[in-house]
Amino acid sequence: MVESSAPTESLEELYRRHVAFVWRTLRRFGTPEEALEDLVHDVFLIARDTLARRDARVAPTTWLFGVARNVASNARRRQQRATRRASLAPVPGGAPSPEESALRGEAVELLEAFLAGLDPDQRAVFELCDIEGLSGPEAAGLLDVNLNVAYSRLRLARRRLEQFVDARKTGGSA
Repeated sequence: MVESSAPTESLEELYRRHVAFVWRTLRRFGTPEEALEDLVHDVFLIARDTLARRDARVAPTTWLFGVARNVASNARRRQQRATRRASLAPVPGGAPSPEESALRGEAVELLEAFLAGLDPDQRAVFELCDIEGLSGPEAAGLLDVNLNVAYSRLRLARRRLEQFVDARKTGGSA
């Protein structure tokens, strides 16, 4: 039997008459139990937004089936993306060993000593580009300087870093 729906059918009537159908449809599309309620509501939110444009010649169940199929498909893709992202995340390790902690502390102290000895303009560009990972144009924009000036300051800071490292290798100070 083909159902017909008057174009004036309210969302409340549509929901009351077809919520069980939408629920079963989403279950058949493999929606996990814990997500069913949210996805049923998503279907009816979309129905609310498109109810006035719905072709009254199409049975409400046919129309809601298509909406439910799209909602379930989108939810499945969202879940797959989240799973993929989670698999790419680094696995947390245990607490660092005392040796690793000491080395990290020493590295932080050396970096702080190097940065303290830099010209403030060079330090700003160096921190943005080499520590924060911004590009030269991004750093220049943030610091409101010409791109060539930013690159020049970065080059000088990197040269100073090489000198700093070389001095530490030979036992001197930079």
